[in-house]
Amino acid sequence: MVKLTTLKPRLKVIDTRRIKPVSGEHRRVSGSARVGLKHRIWVRDGGHCCMCARIVDLHESELDHRTALQFGGDNSERNLWTLCTECHAGKSAREAASGQPDTEALKHEVPSASRGDDIVVL
Repeated sequence: MVKLTTLKPRLKVIDTRRIKPVSGEHRRVSGSARVGLKHRIWVRDGGHCCMCARIVDLHESELDHRTALQFGGDNSERNLWTLCTECHAGKSAREAASGQPDTEALKHEVPSASRGDDIVVL
């Protein structure tokens, strides 16, 4: 009679205890905290896109990290701004293509919190 042999495993076992979970400043803001933060940033920016200065509706705008988290940015309000969907799509595409922060976006400044005289109520 022939002795049966077992197959050797093809996949290695990964020790997941060594992988650090993403936490703190390196994690994207989500849920109800994101909704409130988006509204606060939109009001600070006066309802305008920070790259093209077009007036944008709160629900049709994008909350964006000026310097993305993957490039060393954080979730502070000085790194967040309001963009229209077209500017956000272009910025994201340029970052994905180059693998580094978008130089076009870095030319524009994030409005300060004291800017309150141009608030547009839609």
